[in-house]
Amino acid sequence: MTPRHYSFASTWRIPAPQGATFDAVADLEHYALWWPQVRHVVGIDDDTARVAVRSLLPYTLHLTLHRTRVDARAGHLLAEIAGDLDGWASWRLHTDGGETLLRYSQEVVTTEPWMNAAGIVLSPVFRLNHAVMMRDGADGLTRHLMS
Repeated sequence: MTPRHYSFASTWRIPAPQGATFDAVADLEHYALWWPQVRHVVGIDDDTARVAVRSLLPYTLHLTLHRTRVDARAGHLLAEIAGDLDGWASWRLHTDGGETLLRYSQEVVTTEPWMNAAGIVLSPVFRLNHAVMMRDGADGLTRHLMS
């Protein structure tokens, strides 16, 4: 079955300085501390982590995230994604008033045969699953940085 392509975009407004916000999203190994759907993280090296992610649907995605660009000054973080999804994710941050505006972009294809087949019908459900994960990530990051 042909892999299904997904493009995701999300914008978060975080009431915290850009530096602290960037540090949190760049720290792959500690995502599980603030992002509820990130169930487990194992650091492999300074730029790579294995991550288990589960949102609303009854399945867990197993991913390897590898940071390929970390530029705090420019407010840009880029990571390759491999595993149940293949592709990339990007964070772009900038200060907006006293807050940090994060723009998240992700381009991935599914690699699991069942996801490729089910995506024909379940694509809207997969997108909803992702939207819930992103909403909860923004809320979790805000709580983490405000504590």
